[in-house]
Amino acid sequence: MTGKKRHFASRMGRWSATHPWWAIFTWLLLTVVAFSIGTVVKGKEATNQQLLVGQAATAERIVNENGLRGPATENVLIGPLDGQLNDSAAAAAAELKQQLGALDGVASVSDPIPSTGNRVLLLQVALKGDPDTASDRVAPLQTVTRAVQQAHTDLRVEQVGEASIKSDFQDWLGKDLQKATTISVPVTLVILAVIFGALVMAGVPVLLGLTAVASTLGLWALASQVVPDPGTVTDVIVLMGLAVGVDYCLFYLRRFREETAKGYGPTSAVEIAAATSGHSVVVSGVAVLVSMAGLYLAGDLMLASMATGAIIVVAVAMLSAVTVLPALLVKLGRAVDRPRIPLLWRLTRNRSNPRAWNFLLRPATRHPLISLVLAVGALVALALPALGMNLKATQIADYPRTLATMQSYDRLLAEFPPTPTPTWWR
Repeated sequence: MTGKKRHFASRMGRWSATHPWWAIFTWLLLTVVAFSIGTVVKGKEATNQQLLVGQAATAERIVNENGLRGPATENVLIGPLDGQLNDSAAAAAAELKQQLGALDGVASVSDPIPSTGNRVLLLQVALKGDPDTASDRVAPLQTVTRAVQQAHTDLRVEQVGEASIKSDFQDWLGKDLQKATTISVPVTLVILAVIFGALVMAGVPVLLGLTAVASTLGLWALASQVVPDPGTVTDVIVLMGLAVGVDYCLFYLRRFREETAKGYGPTSAVEIAAATSGHSVVVSGVAVLVSMAGLYLAGDLMLASMATGAIIVVAVAMLSAVTVLPALLVKLGRAVDRPRIPLLWRLTRNRSNPRAWNFLLRPATRHPLISLVLAVGALVALALPALGMNLKATQIADYPRTLATMQSYDRLLAEFPPTPTPTWWR
């Protein structure tokens, strides 16, 4: 490397290799600070107006500017588990009307409205404040509804509206995201353990991927003040952050392992890896950042917000790979290949011709045309469902029926067909 101009990754790798504790502690401090931002700053959610484009956005703006938009409305259904309305349902409806009307966030509660078949009573509750943020204020109403349901076990008492559906959907997304993370982390560890045959080598990429995600979640809370969140960005950050964070670490780890196998010490191996694989990481990261920035040209808030989240997490993952990863490798040294998984270690350890990769590549090298046809065929088969996609904006009716509020939504439609469509229906 002497006499050659060092690029960014090479300079950062050399500094981290010679100042490992500074690099590690600085990264940990920055991660904690970035993550803490998310606990202090509340992310800003996108409004319906911001998510609309074209004529729909113009119409919504006219409605808002002229005060034509009605308040957020919640609907409470009260009825017997089977049969016609009875005195118990009427008593529960009166109890709900009184308790809901006493809440600070409620503007008005209608008188009980019987369904056409006289099976259900409907209370319509108008909420105070901005309809776009009603989901943040719907919890007290749901508490009252659940309390009345518990007091009247012979009835079905349920609440449904745009605010309660949105709140239920966000809770469902959070649990689904947590489940995806819980599953993806151990699966990733297993895959990396198979690839490297050593647990420490497998754990380092996952650790850095998780720190990149944690940092980005905090930074996104700040970024959402400028580019509001439509509700999907957190998913993008978690899934993309883990994928990219692990991928970038693999560049480094593979090269580091090769150089230590040749007899280089940890510091020298890191410098070589930084000059080669580190440079590839930076080039790849910049390419992703530029491609994601292209989404801003669409002029759509949802695409812009997802692009912003992706850009932040990719940038953080890229920086972690060229800064703290070299420091970790220097401190771990040859311990990065410990503890070894006996059979996998023999198959994956550095050789001029690794057995595992030879086994995987042999069919393709011996029969390239057949391999090409099979690979393309598999990709086409995976892409076939896209031909039947019906592209449209997601509406309330498209939400999953596993949500309790959506089951209530269907019962509301059955008992009170929408004519005309109310504002919360959209």
